[in-house]
Amino acid sequence: MTDEAELEAIKHQNAIILEERKWQFRKQELAFLEAGQHLRALNQQLWQVPGMVIAITGGIWYGALSIPDECARSLALLFAAAVNFVTIGIIWRLRTIIDIQIALQNNFNQIRRRHGKNIVVWCWTFLLLAAFTLSLLAAIYPPTTTTKPKASGTTNNYLYPEKIEIIKNEQPPK
Repeated sequence: MTDEAELEAIKHQNAIILEERKWQFRKQELAFLEAGQHLRALNQQLWQVPGMVIAITGGIWYGALSIPDECARSLALLFAAAVNFVTIGIIWRLRTIIDIQIALQNNFNQIRRRHGKNIVVWCWTFLLLAAFTLSLLAAIYPPTTTTKPKASGTTNNYLYPEKIEIIKNEQPPK
């Protein structure tokens, strides 16, 4: 009977070890899946945030150019420039966090990391720097940014026909 009791104890010990290994694999699997979800969410933000900021900048420009006061117009354009500049730091931070998530995925899969050139982030950076520069220049030189038409010596004539008749001409034109 002692051999049978020892055998049961060994089986019990092996079952405990097996359950611990299963749990370790399950924890790794959950970490892998969660890292993938984080990566997808961060990637979505990386594509959406700069585009939204550029759209908002366009709205600020439109609103600022309709303000007659040059000081207020300059402040609105400086705000647009600041938003664009800060967004550059935000997208680079997002890319850093994405790199961390990619490293977690690669560690799980035992894949060696290949370093990319971050082309998307560089493209967004270029566009945001262009918007920043244009906003800053418009804020520094407010008289050049106005939507009011400049007074000129010409008069615009507009024709508003109320009734148009079409007459069939029997003779061909000469």
